Amino acid sequence: MLVPHTPRFFDPDGAAPVFQPVVRGLKALGDEVARLRPDAIVIASSHWVTTFQHYVSGARHLAGVLTATEAPDLIRNVPYDYPGDPELAGALVEAGLAERVPTVLTAETTLPLDYGTIIPLRYLTPANDVPIVPISLCHLADLGETLRWGRAIGVAVRDGRKRVILAVTGALSHRLVRGPERWPEPECRELDDRMMDLFAAGDLVGLETSLGELAREAHIEAGGRHLALLLGALGSGYQGRVLGYGPSSGSGNAVVTLSPS
Repeated sequence: MLVPHTPRFFDPDGAAPVFQPVVRGLKALGDEVARLRPDAIVIASSHWVTTFQHYVSGARHLAGVLTATEAPDLIRNVPYDYPGDPELAGALVEAGLAERVPTVLTAETTLPLDYGTIIPLRYLTPANDVPIVPISLCHLADLGETLRWGRAIGVAVRDGRKRVILAVTGALSHRLVRGPERWPEPECRELDDRMMDLFAAGDLVGLETSLGELAREAHIEAGGRHLALLLGALGSGYQGRVLGYGPSSGSGNAVVTLSPS
């Protein structure tokens, strides 16, 4: 799943009309998670950025209170409480190391969760009853390394016994401007449409091949690393459905779910 996380989607009841298509898409994702009944959600937020290594949280339990440093007026004093999955986290780290990806397991229960993780989870598991495995995006990893890490994650899940959803959170085009209801510039919207068309057509190989160019031209959030992780994990043979698209301060936010063709 590709899941937006802008603070404007935090409160679905209070979101302005321009944000409602994305909110409806996020609610549809929650319905899909409830239908699929996964054993765990592996979630990669483009706001958990680490410098040298890819980190995987193997904590048995993650709880705390979030006040978002970026927007403390919008997201403040929000309690969260999620079960973890140490077994799955360990398997992901082993798979990453086997592919020469610098992956590190952290079992700290005090690891804070960012709003790029919390906002999607409010929709994906509103009862907080699905175990989660947060993973970071590494700043020094290029798209090639991130694709390789994604492929390792895909292998680990397919070789395991658990039914897992991979959710990557972030925008498509991400050329930010002031004004929460402003849409991306026309050239960026065209690039967003191109990416959504490739998802919907199931042309993930074509999207992977053009990801570097798209990341530069559309200023994709996190340099496109969250998309590289998703594409690497899935490979080919998946069909996408675009459940919503909308603006937030000049960025383009798509809600996409992908299932085996």
